[in-house]
Amino acid sequence: MAESSNNLPSLVVGLTGGIGSGKTAVSDYFASLGVPIIDTDIISRAVVAKGSPALKTICDKLGPDVLTHDGELDRRQLRSAIFNTPELKIWLEQLLHPLIRQEVGRRLALANSDYAIVAIPLLAENWPYPYINRVLVVDVPEEVQLQRACARD
Repeated sequence: MAESSNNLPSLVVGLTGGIGSGKTAVSDYFASLGVPIIDTDIISRAVVAKGSPALKTICDKLGPDVLTHDGELDRRQLRSAIFNTPELKIWLEQLLHPLIRQEVGRRLALANSDYAIVAIPLLAENWPYPYINRVLVVDVPEEVQLQRACARD
């Protein structure tokens, strides 16, 4: 493997696109070819897993209503809490985005590949990711996005 001086793959592609655009299909295809895929949706759930420091910080700030009866993050309650409060949304992003970036970097360092794909649904909104060399945007007509989004569980 050709490694950069920091053990990251020499080519890291940021895969992005709107809801229902087909990002998962594209990342699944690349994964079938053996390309390491790092999915920030999965990482974002892991950093707020039950018992995590980030979940404790969120609970300390917003109260126990953001937890399910099992002690997991209640995403619906969290969305409700931050929906009309831009300051809370900014606070949450400032808490979580560095943790997500750190975990992406850690996983890239372990990828053992010349290249990797990082799936980041809102890449433009969450820039910068300093280790991304190229961006692949998955785009479909809005009607297709809407049909796919409505067909989801």
